[in-house]
Amino acid sequence: MRRRRSFAFLAASLLAAIADGPTASPAQAADQPHLSTVTTVRKDAGGAPAKMLQFGVYRTEADAWVAWKAVVRRQPDMVADLVPRVSQERPDLPDSGFVLRAAPLPDLDPNFVCRRIVGGGGSCLVVDAAEQPAAAPTAAPEDNDHNGVVTYSPDQSREMQEIERQASRLSRIAAIVPGNEARVDIGALKASRWNLCSLTFDDGPHPAVTPRILDILRSEGVRATFFPIGNVAVRHPRIIQRIVQEGHEVGNHSLTHPNMRTLSTEAQRAQIAETNRILSQSGADPVLFRPPAGRWNSDTLAAVDQEKMSPALWNVDTRDWFTRDAGKIMAQLEATGTIGSVVLMHTTYNATADALPRAIGLLRTRGCRFVTLSEWITSLNSLATPRIAQR
Repeated sequence: MRRRRSFAFLAASLLAAIADGPTASPAQAADQPHLSTVTTVRKDAGGAPAKMLQFGVYRTEADAWVAWKAVVRRQPDMVADLVPRVSQERPDLPDSGFVLRAAPLPDLDPNFVCRRIVGGGGSCLVVDAAEQPAAAPTAAPEDNDHNGVVTYSPDQSREMQEIERQASRLSRIAAIVPGNEARVDIGALKASRWNLCSLTFDDGPHPAVTPRILDILRSEGVRATFFPIGNVAVRHPRIIQRIVQEGHEVGNHSLTHPNMRTLSTEAQRAQIAETNRILSQSGADPVLFRPPAGRWNSDTLAAVDQEKMSPALWNVDTRDWFTRDAGKIMAQLEATGTIGSVVLMHTTYNATADALPRAIGLLRTRGCRFVTLSEWITSLNSLATPRIAQR
């Protein structure tokens, strides 16, 4: 008999915050900041040139991202709804420097946001976004839907960022393990010297990138948790077998990566059950389900419970799905990663594999001991009051 762990799902307040929040954020891969002499004119819904917030001009691109990290640390609440971009100030002049800007989500007034930042002691200007570098087409071999690469839509982006923001306001266990009755006493954490972190990888598996990630994890002696997509995993059983054989955990990320909220309970259960069947053929025994883009509803909870599984989210998002750039992934992790982190990454981007050794090194220097997500949950649950029922 398969042994399952069951935990109560996310607090009702978190569900309401995610389900009812605004649904617009630029997250298409084509909207990444690429350096180019071709420009585009951005316009708002009314046809007028869109606005961006400008924080400064820097000698190198790395300097600009260091500056953004400082902004995030100094004023995290004020910049939580901003999407940062770094571009050359004058693409025709190689030594012109790099400008740090951020695009506010469409439902935010850039002037209001800028005033908040200045009022909090920061520096900010509202500028036209008319002369932004155009997105160059990406021809990397990783960008193939058959390889499990997902391009996240604007509304998915908004909700994923909301999950991370909510996590910063909840206890570690409430952010990952749904159920508002669970509380973790900080004193108990300190007394036990609790220092666990978990690396989690969604989507795929990718035939080239996932083995790279597995090679790095093996070299670093780190076990992680993978959430593959069922209809991709069925084409790569040997990769799933390798994940299992090397001591990693395999979770369930649905069959086709749909918006679970649009499906009935029966359809959601079918997504989960068929993926479990596919993964079990490669020796995996999933106990955790991560809803695609973090989208779920009460029907999702019912379907997960019927499959005797537990849902699981994250509290640190590297945003590799948006930037696809190792330096930017590290800048995000440096700003947010610490003991207790459940890190969201993806197993389909070369940039993620490029950043992974540095990411592991950074978290280790901050005191992290790496475990699978199920082990993270079980350990923290042992310190929770009241404890979440397990079966």
